[in-house]
Amino acid sequence: MSRQRRNIVCQLRAKERENKWNIRRNLNIVKTIVCQEHSSFKKVWEKVSRSPIAYEGNRIYFDNYRSVYIGHGRQGQPELLYRLPQCPSKHKIEDALVCQFPLDHLPMKHKGFKGHLLALTRDNWLVRYDLNTGAVLQELFLSQRYKFRHLGWQGEGGTIVIRSIHAKLSAMARMAGIIQPLLMVLAVFSVLPLQLVAVMEVQKEIFGKDICDSGISQGALIIMHQGGTVRLYSFDRIVKENTIVHAKLGDMCSVVNGIVGSHPSGIPCTVKLKETPPVLFEVRCHEHNLQMGGFPWHYIFTPHRNNGVFHVHKVENKKQAHNGVIDMDLLSLEPDKAVFHADESGRILHISGNNIRILKLHSGDNATSELKECFTITPASPDGENTASLLARGEDTGWALSSSGRIIKKRIFDSSILPTIECIKDVDYENEMDLLVVTSVTDTRDDATHVASIGLHDNTTGKLIKQIPLEEEWDETMEHTICFDLDTFAHIYKSGTSKFHCVLYRLDRTIDEPTGHKRRHEKPVRQGRRTSRRLLQDAEDDR
Repeated sequence: MSRQRRNIVCQLRAKERENKWNIRRNLNIVKTIVCQEHSSFKKVWEKVSRSPIAYEGNRIYFDNYRSVYIGHGRQGQPELLYRLPQCPSKHKIEDALVCQFPLDHLPMKHKGFKGHLLALTRDNWLVRYDLNTGAVLQELFLSQRYKFRHLGWQGEGGTIVIRSIHAKLSAMARMAGIIQPLLMVLAVFSVLPLQLVAVMEVQKEIFGKDICDSGISQGALIIMHQGGTVRLYSFDRIVKENTIVHAKLGDMCSVVNGIVGSHPSGIPCTVKLKETPPVLFEVRCHEHNLQMGGFPWHYIFTPHRNNGVFHVHKVENKKQAHNGVIDMDLLSLEPDKAVFHADESGRILHISGNNIRILKLHSGDNATSELKECFTITPASPDGENTASLLARGEDTGWALSSSGRIIKKRIFDSSILPTIECIKDVDYENEMDLLVVTSVTDTRDDATHVASIGLHDNTTGKLIKQIPLEEEWDETMEHTICFDLDTFAHIYKSGTSKFHCVLYRLDRTIDEPTGHKRRHEKPVRQGRRTSRRLLQDAEDDR
């Protein structure tokens, strides 16, 4: 029997006999269970909070990351994992990151490699909390001079960037004509274990008086200028050639007159520029909207003062790809987006208000490239219909289908007809199951309600595999977030009463059998549930 034709139970037994660590096989079986026709998602839990809610790694964070719930508790319901002690407002958590990486083996001294929550507090402390107990693993004081507020990943190598707020002068200083030379401060750390990499000031006298923002991503220092200009510099080269202080956490340092990372010494500025470093790349775009990716490297940008069009160019020679102009549907209420696919395939997602176009770059002769469309995804309403299918049957909806397949509004139509229009609200990539998760909202014909649903699409072909309706009504004026995680997804939204809601949906494989047709020695429903639960637990352990 081929592996492709084995059922789930046979695949699990084969996995146990081989005794081989294979996370990809486990996730493929989970994907099979999720995508089965009789599998569905049911609402199992809901909680309301006055502060923002976050979901990541089967954990739900409330009260600014101070109350943590585990997704799979007793009886399958979320339950409180830990709650951090009460603290004054000055020690409030401003931003946080979950640091947890799958490792084949841990070194003997693995305290710095444990999964943890890395939190940045209002009074400039960087604190590591144990993910399972909330115990403080490490505390690091950053600075008394700068106010750090933003925490983010620098790339995929376990490096984080901490950004300060923009430096501002007092009103009296501005009236006196004094110019603030400092824009902001960037601090870079490696997290496994936590070590200081570099701290540098972004000075206007080095990068220009018109700079308005900066950041670090994928080893590049990004400087944004007024007028839409974006310049990229090699951050590794800057650190290598301009480091003035070699500081290590926990060691004495004469620059701060104390121990690095302790209070009140903090961390020193380790990099100081005397002149502008060489520019790696420069482009002028609308609202600094620039993205890089593809094979070979390409970049997507919106030309300056030309909002509504995306251009795709090659990084090597800045030549525009053939068919490299992606037009925006100006009739759509939602702004279009053009981004590189998160699966690192080099494809481009063009997300409009009513469909998703997946485009792929093809290299040609003479250092040229061409952009070709792979397929298009059009979301369907919970009843399986969409605007494109109604138009194909010739029904009058007040909308028309153009020759290129785009849905456009008619100039004149019967105002008594209220069309059913599906609007895309969010597109996410579920990397563990290789699925595109498309959240769409339908304006029903009967009333003014908005019905939301989640479509699971095959990442290779775009085919709709499963449609999951949401029970709660979708308020388009409020913020919504969908977090998909194997057999569970969370819908986090803000209500009109300024409260935050977290609704948890979980995979349900209950099969209703006809009365009198149950077999005496076989219990397929119960066996399927136990198999799914054991497999999902294996996948969680592998992660």
